[in-house]
This record gives sequence, C-alpha cells and structure tokens, in this order.
Amino acid sequence: MNIPTKVVITGAGATSPYGAGVTALWEGLKAGRGCMHPVEALQSLPMVKTKVAATVPDMDYSYIPRRDRRSMSRMALYAYAAAKEALLQAGYEKAPQGLGFFMGSTLNSISKWMEITGYCHGNHLELVKTSDFLQIMNHSPLATVSQALKINGPCVGASDACATGLMNIGLAYLAVKAGFVKQALCGGTEEYHPMFSACFDIMQATSYNFNDKPNEACRPFDANRTGLVASEGCGLLFVESEESAKARGAKILAEIIGFSSNTETENMAYPSAQTLRECMQNALADAHIEPQSVDLLNAHATGTIIGDIAESQAAQAVFGSGVKINSLKGHLGHSMGASGGLETIACLKMLEEGVLLPTQNLEKLDERCAPLSYVRTQEQRPVNIIVKNSFAIGGNNCTAVLRRPL
Repeated sequence: MNIPTKVVITGAGATSPYGAGVTALWEGLKAGRGCMHPVEALQSLPMVKTKVAATVPDMDYSYIPRRDRRSMSRMALYAYAAAKEALLQAGYEKAPQGLGFFMGSTLNSISKWMEITGYCHGNHLELVKTSDFLQIMNHSPLATVSQALKINGPCVGASDACATGLMNIGLAYLAVKAGFVKQALCGGTEEYHPMFSACFDIMQATSYNFNDKPNEACRPFDANRTGLVASEGCGLLFVESEESAKARGAKILAEIIGFSSNTETENMAYPSAQTLRECMQNALADAHIEPQSVDLLNAHATGTIIGDIAESQAAQAVFGSGVKINSLKGHLGHSMGASGGLETIACLKMLEEGVLLPTQNLEKLDERCAPLSYVRTQEQRPVNIIVKNSFAIGGNNCTAVLRRPL
C-alpha cells in the first residue's frame, strides 16, 4: 500500500520592512511595531491620494559575491538573503542536490525598467548592459538567486500578483507530494515602487485618510478603512517530504496538509464570496479536516472595502461565526508577491508559540463584514491548525492549511 507523502516545513527566511530575518519579522509583528512611513515621491503627486508605504530598510548585501550581485535587482537581493536563511535553518550550508525552487513576483524591477526606458528615449541603447537585462526578465529573481546559490533542481516562477507567494508554496507542496522533487525552496519576493501605490490608487484601492498617521493607514475589516498600503520584501520556506526531514534529523516547523486554488471569472478586480468560499472548502477537503478543527483563519484582508467584506462572508459560510480570524496587513502593509510567504512564516511562529496576533488598527468593525471572532488583542492559546488565504487581482485565489507538528 502506498502511504501518501507528508510535506513538512523545515526552514524559513525573511526580508521584510522590519529588517533582515525571521526573528526581526516576528518580533516586529508580535510587538505591534509600525513600519509604514511617508513616501517622498508620492508627496509631489497631487493626483495620487495615498502617500505612505512600508519598505525594507537599507541593508548590507556586500556578502553576496559581486559576480552574482551585479545581476540582481533589489527584489533578488531580498530573495537571496531569505533563501540563505531558509537553507541554514533547514540544515544546509549549500543548496542540496536536486533542490527545487518555486518563487515569483508580481512584476520584475520597475526601477530598472524605467532606467532602461530612459536610455531608449534618449537614443542611448548602447548604455544598456547585460546585467540590466538580467534584472528585468520575468523570472529574474528566480534565475539570479538559483545561479548564485547553485540550485540545480527545477526552478519555476509562478506570477499571480498578490497570491504569488502562497501559490508558489502550494506548487512546491504539490511537487513534493507527487514525488517530482524531494525538497524545495518556495515563496515570493517584491520590491516597492511608487507606481504600485499610484496604480492601486487609480483603482480606488489605497488608504488615503490616515496619511498623517502612517501606521494607522492599513485597517483590515475596520469601518474607516479606504484601502491597502503597498509594501515589499521576501518570504521563503524550505519544504520537503517528512521522510527526508526525519532521515536527516531536521526540526519540523509545521506540516502543510492541504492546498487549493481557483479563479474568479466574473470580475478581475473584485472577488466574490462564493469563489473564495469554494477555495477554502477545497483546501479543507484536501487536508481531510472539518472546519471546526481550525484554530485560526489568517485572512488575505488587505483593507480594501469590497475585498474584506467578501472574504469575511466566505469565511462565515465555511467556518461559521465562531472562527478566529486575523489579518497581518495592518502590521506589514501589502507586500504583493511576497505577502503569502511572509504571512505564512508568521503563521509558523503562531503555531510554534501558541499565539494569535491581532488585526492591527481594527477599532470599529465594518457592519458589512460578517460577524466573526476577529482577533483584536494578542491571545495566548493552543494553536494546532491555521488556514492561510491569499487572493489576487486578476482572480487568482489560493488557500493553504498548516498544522503544528504532531
């Protein structure tokens, strides 16, 4: 009889607005520390209402060999740092033979694209270097980091906007489960550019009523929310079969027991509660668990008007009103392609420490949101199963189910 392959997480790495590493991320989240700030480039754009973002602080990347670093965009630098940390926690100084790599981003480096565009408009294409082109390929971070770390297994970069990070975690889970790879790095990376804020502002999806109080600007589920705050960073996991982890004595951080993905076909910008409900139900079915077994739903909830309402209604339909639910966007902002990876790492820490983080800035619940058990203050309690959502503009949805090691 074939025993189904269990997929476990043995490493994690993060680059976030709180700084370098998982410890910085977790300590910042747990302390409820703000990381949002005014963006100078937005101040001079009166047509853009939002003026704040959350960005990664300046860090020293000189430890990366220059021959590798010169072809890396900012988001690739974030990814290199996160990948090294995940590998080390999993017990590897170097990438193991045949390691898979599943990572993407919403867009490639906008800053580098604009620099090259400037050369084009000035008829100076001769100034474009090979290293410039290597920074603007769709899979640039995936390619440059895999080259630098000698990752020689299959490298696949799903790009699904805000669902990118969790989608790549799901693909790695499926690849390990099916025996396509034994081990994999997975997640997403992103670098902020004011264009992100401007584009979401055009779609009336940004926060603008707390520009003078940046750390109160992102308010998931709150009655006074007006939209998201753009962010950046990278979150990566090291996943492998349970057999592989146990054979080498690796510490298991959590098990991925279910995953699902579906697509909203009615509207590219706004999700429907029905589609989100089906995505969560399918993930629970894949995990072979009942809704009442779930200790926390870590929502995608970005602070947009329609998105938060639809997700809360879907959650009530699946879990009932008693489900504990939180969002981490009020702490971190919305790091787009990196959000699924960074927030999943936070879920690992909540499982490990038996802590439920609150939804930052949730002061007065929007009456249009479903009546759920919203986590408003930090709670210390047993946490065994967390359901994690990531939903994207364009209609790409995914849900993962994480379990504390048995």
